[in-house]
Amino acid sequence: MNSTFPYVHSCDLNQKLQIKIGTLEGERQAHPYEKLLQQPILKFSGLNSEKCPPLKVSVQIYDEGKPVGLPVTSSYKSFLTRWNWNEWLTLPILFSDLSRKSVLAITIYDCAWNHNDATIVGGTSISLFGKTGVFRQGLYDLKIWTEVEADGNYRSKTPGKCSDFYNNQMQRLSKLAKKHRNGQIEKVDWLDRLTFREVELINEKEKRDSQFLYLMVEFPQLTIGDKTCSVVYYEPDGDNKFLFVSKPKLVTVPDTETLQENLVERKHHRLSRSARSGLSDRDAKPTASVRDLLHSIVHRYSPTSTLSSEEQDLIWKYRFYLSAQKKALTKFLKCINWETGTEVRQALALLAKWAPMDVEDALELLNSSFNHPTVRRYAISRLDQALDDDLLLYLLQLVQALKYEHFDEILVSFGEIRMCWMRIH
Repeated sequence: MNSTFPYVHSCDLNQKLQIKIGTLEGERQAHPYEKLLQQPILKFSGLNSEKCPPLKVSVQIYDEGKPVGLPVTSSYKSFLTRWNWNEWLTLPILFSDLSRKSVLAITIYDCAWNHNDATIVGGTSISLFGKTGVFRQGLYDLKIWTEVEADGNYRSKTPGKCSDFYNNQMQRLSKLAKKHRNGQIEKVDWLDRLTFREVELINEKEKRDSQFLYLMVEFPQLTIGDKTCSVVYYEPDGDNKFLFVSKPKLVTVPDTETLQENLVERKHHRLSRSARSGLSDRDAKPTASVRDLLHSIVHRYSPTSTLSSEEQDLIWKYRFYLSAQKKALTKFLKCINWETGTEVRQALALLAKWAPMDVEDALELLNSSFNHPTVRRYAISRLDQALDDDLLLYLLQLVQALKYEHFDEILVSFGEIRMCWMRIH
């Protein structure tokens, strides 16, 4: 018994696949009388008029139920007593191009009469690779499903080796012959000749006694030197290892609305700062916790601190309460949306009633964050209350604030003041 297993990877074979079509044996079923009444032209078919009509065999490779390449047909041959093609067909596909689930589909046609639609005698199919991924070798007797074209799916409807087909004597002897070919049974020349002759007689008897047709096909054997090698399916990158994380810690999901305005927050902002909310906010008094939070925002936040949307809404809600605190004016003006007319009008009306802020705090209203002319004029009016010696201390900040002024509006205002002065005098 040979314990070695010589093999070759399928991806390393750049040769075309060949299949040998042998004999077709078994009981031939004629067309039923009812079908002949429906299709009278079938009376002239070879199966109905001749004992051994000329047939042709079409072979096609399928992958996942889809045809691969073009079908190959056997050459025309006239038969006398039995169907025996004994012909090797070369298929237009390489061993390296075969997939793990490649299927060989074989369909037999009746070509004894000239008709546009060829009559299908039957079909069968078989996978090219076995359960263990080894390419099939040697002879196979495939069951023919009459009047049906071969199905190329991996779970074929026309299997050449079906479940009930494994219980008979033919399949049992076929498995033993495969073990003998693979070296699992010791080879004895004189005994092998007698055994295989007896196997042929048993197979012929089984075919005669059955009600089916059987097509004998032969798969090629690969010989390297004096050794017969098996072809094992293998992919070039089959040994590569890929790291797959089933539960990644960080998943990046693109958000197309990141830089867009939130419509819900925008609507909430407009509703909370509408003119109607001013009546209820006028008498609003903060609780102890809210009062502490407001005190922290007003007195502890630096002038460069950015207020969150929640803090801005909180200051707006209690703006009337904070109007008595001069330190809270700059924080109140920071939460104003200067592009909304209704909100700006309410803010400017409350600015006139706010407790006057200190001179040093008015400098903050002259930076780039406050562009509204009324706010800047209010800051200038507060600086006008300071002494000249105090203004010298803020001279550097005042010079820097000049780059944020709108000089066009200042010139227009100056021209209007000058015209009024000239009319008076």
